[in-house]
Amino acid sequence: MAGGHPGVQERRGSKVTTYRVRVRTNGVLVSRSFTTVAAALAWRAEALEGIVDRGVLPAPAPPPPRRVATVADAARSLARGMVSGAVRTRAGTPYKPSVVRKYEEQLRTLIVPAIGGLPVGALTRGDVQRLVDRIAAERTPEHARKALVALRVALRVAERDGLIEPGSNPCSGVRAPADQRIERAARILTPQEVSGILKSAMADDARLGRSFGAPLIALLFGTGLRLGEALALPWGVEGLDLDAGVVRVRRSLDRVRDRETGTFAFVAPKTRTSRREVPVRPSDVAMLRRHRLASGRPADGALVFADERGRALTPNGRPRHAFTRAVNAAGLGDPAPKLHDLRHAYATALLAAGLTVHAVAELLGHSSPALVMARYGHAYAAEKAASAMALERFCARPF
Repeated sequence: MAGGHPGVQERRGSKVTTYRVRVRTNGVLVSRSFTTVAAALAWRAEALEGIVDRGVLPAPAPPPPRRVATVADAARSLARGMVSGAVRTRAGTPYKPSVVRKYEEQLRTLIVPAIGGLPVGALTRGDVQRLVDRIAAERTPEHARKALVALRVALRVAERDGLIEPGSNPCSGVRAPADQRIERAARILTPQEVSGILKSAMADDARLGRSFGAPLIALLFGTGLRLGEALALPWGVEGLDLDAGVVRVRRSLDRVRDRETGTFAFVAPKTRTSRREVPVRPSDVAMLRRHRLASGRPADGALVFADERGRALTPNGRPRHAFTRAVNAAGLGDPAPKLHDLRHAYATALLAAGLTVHAVAELLGHSSPALVMARYGHAYAAEKAASAMALERFCARPF
């Protein structure tokens, strides 16, 4: 009983207390729960009167209206779910901290201020398309594209939670405007240019009294690893295995520092196919052996490239500075190559050497050979320059 009231049972929960009433009529036990004792007693009195006078029970009071979920609620739910791990990628893996930060930023700065107060169930495709077009006009098409991706994921979670009807995500069919700006194409480094950069990096390492820039550049060009994969690489059979002459990619370095530790987190590779094994050239094996000796012979499991305390390096710090100095010393003109162009140089060299597209795709960690041709199927400048003479010789052949 609740405070001595007959027929009313008090139930205390972690957040709310309810009062349950039971009434039996014609052998059937009927119960109702209320949030106040007064409401419970009133219903019990009406129920008993109905049983005595009419043999029926009164209709229960309608439940209080549910709060309508808004777009801002969906954004908060996504952000919290990604951080806790309750919301995962379509592949079932946790979101990387850098991705969590990007999605949260797009939702907080571009989506919620514009449509955060709208009920998520009332949002239409037209609403989303108009918002995307406005972001592209006021900011850039790239901002619009990123905002659309973040909103699409937030509404996918809302659909999962039953806040919108299945298959009715209003982001479906919405397109971000194309970016008309001309982006810098990858600088296709020839093996000779890479050799010049390596020589400059060796001289830079000697000047600074360390072993760092040259072995890192040699590894990136000789294996096609992404920078994050190289900076997360440990010595030993689960990473850089010099005895076997292979690199085993098992993890990558995220680009966002952990707020509590101040260090960079190790995350799963970019995709499932990024988990791979790549052979290392014998000349690079020799250089990396010297690098290990110069680093004080670190034990297996220690990072191949680390700071003075053995911790992971800042991706945009020492590695890029060392590469930029080597490029400038090598005298390479515009467009100045970027560190990621070493991955393009690796893929282009393998294709020119006669490897199949499928083999190059597996070595790069891509699932699609078509992606390799679209992204890395470059041609050397000398190869294009010789096209006229090649055509001349071909046409002069007897058929």
